[in-house]
Amino acid sequence: MIFQWNPVKDGTSVYSELKELADQLMAKGVVAISYHLTPPFYSQVSKRSSVFHFGYSEEKVATYLDPEIMESDPIPDHVMSVGHVMTWKQIINGIKLTEKHRKFVKLWKDQGLTDGVAVPLFGPKSRNSYFSMNFGKSIDADDQERILPLVSLAQASHRRICAIINQADVVKPMLSERENEVLYWISRGKSNGEMATILDISEATVDTYIRRLFKKLDVHDRVSAVIVGLSSSLITLR
Repeated sequence: MIFQWNPVKDGTSVYSELKELADQLMAKGVVAISYHLTPPFYSQVSKRSSVFHFGYSEEKVATYLDPEIMESDPIPDHVMSVGHVMTWKQIINGIKLTEKHRKFVKLWKDQGLTDGVAVPLFGPKSRNSYFSMNFGKSIDADDQERILPLVSLAQASHRRICAIINQADVVKPMLSERENEVLYWISRGKSNGEMATILDISEATVDTYIRRLFKKLDVHDRVSAVIVGLSSSLITLR
């Protein structure tokens, strides 16, 4: 098991849930699984994803978790966008690959990964995760009846993980009242000048609040600030 970012205080609870799932699936013929625990509104291959692996060699895991390699994986975000189970080969053969994607696919084949099942898992509050199962062989139509019950097990496990996270003491960035107001108006697309008028302060002061806000949220642009604000429940889109 490897993980990069853990949004819960007790990460072992998530690990235990996934270990139990892995044991169930491997007893039914699955060779390896992976699970991306990703904050809401982020890419499933972003640096903010925690990636749990069971059944893969340490060498394969270390290779995949290189940020440049993981971010070039076209499978997770594609299957999340279509919203239904697909095989890795179906995705690779069905989308337009960039140069980075092609390099990933070559590496994927060089590592001896034949095929697998890509699964989008959906949870409350937009907490969705990418899940994959590797059977050590190509997947065909005859495998569908066998795979669907396994997908149901993974979805149920994901729901339990969402409950663990929701009950955990997640630390939110501590923003001042004014910084919260600035973040709110950024999410509404307001310019510095418009915010200055709304808040009755100077544009220079607005700029100061934005710089402080970016530092606290560990971001460098407005879009990223809004994404972090949404994922941390500091703002909503209502």
